[in-house]
Amino acid sequence: MPFATLAERVVGPDTRFLILDLDRTVHLGRNLGELLGWELIALSAFGPDALERMEASRPPGRMLFHRPRPLRSLRYLAHGARAWALPGLYYLLFGKIPAHSELLRRYTYRRFGPEPVRTVQRVPQNTLLGLLAHAPDEVLRSLAERIWDRHADDQVIRRADLDQLRARHPHLRVVLTSASPRPMVEVARDRLGIDHVEWSEPGRINSGPAKIARLAERLPEALDPSVETVGVSDTGYGEDHCWAEHFTRVVDVNSDTPFPPFVSRGAQLREIHSALVSTQREQDLDLFGYGQSLDPRRRGGQRPETRALGRAELTELLGDVLERARHLAADRQTHACELDRLLREARRRLEGAGRAPAGGVGEPAALAG
Repeated sequence: MPFATLAERVVGPDTRFLILDLDRTVHLGRNLGELLGWELIALSAFGPDALERMEASRPPGRMLFHRPRPLRSLRYLAHGARAWALPGLYYLLFGKIPAHSELLRRYTYRRFGPEPVRTVQRVPQNTLLGLLAHAPDEVLRSLAERIWDRHADDQVIRRADLDQLRARHPHLRVVLTSASPRPMVEVARDRLGIDHVEWSEPGRINSGPAKIARLAERLPEALDPSVETVGVSDTGYGEDHCWAEHFTRVVDVNSDTPFPPFVSRGAQLREIHSALVSTQREQDLDLFGYGQSLDPRRRGGQRPETRALGRAELTELLGDVLERARHLAADRQTHACELDRLLREARRRLEGAGRAPAGGVGEPAALAG
């Protein structure tokens, strides 16, 4: 569905804050902060003039091999390997592969503690910030704008969508909080018309619970229990699952790791939504009458069934999982891996019921839906 349709369902007249993630949320499958690091390497390898001339024919994504300039292209690949090979391998082994390997997943919990993915992510995140640290602001701004424009077809949330929301709800404030670096977040702010933004910088990675802590410091009213706040994220690898503990309504978009169906007793959460939200390209193709226009990167290639599960249905479906999770949550530090396994079991059951929230480790004391 288009984001405008989703927004009509989850943002109402009482909503005061809409909190957005950036990478893989605003664009399908694109980490714009990471792409900024690769773009800086491309600038070094090809030079500003050549890079600008190549822009019209460049494909999306991080890889770049320009046949008319093979030596420069090899230099780009060599510089990229030098900067990213070790951090990338580290993240692959301890961040991505464990998502598909039970044995390695258990090892990461023993090695890195109750939030292994967030710990492992620090390595590539700090690599990126170090890479950008010495580049002039105006250069980074220009590269970030170029990246944004190049990936326009992948855009899921557009300025027109947010302008339409504000027209219906004048008191709504739109906030973007991202682990990406400042130049990329500032371009997103300007292109989308965001009211308030937060980003990562050396010594302060704005991810996971750090996002909530930063909001508590800068926009405490967004976390006020009496204020209706909606959070929208792809929840990549469970990074933003803690949002369910603090917001009124959470929405995972185009996600492989949706929000968990369990929250603590003190949470203000009323609803969890999962949605497949269409890109600009998918919408354009549909307008021209192409029936099967889903992006090939989408797993399964099927349009999901719309299904609503209330408290009664969730309790019937997941009651036994909830009881086991409550017992383990009493000692979360010790049983984090087993809690993760139980929540993945909850996801499997919910997938069979037409909705798939799961993942993350919290204090599962109540069902929300």
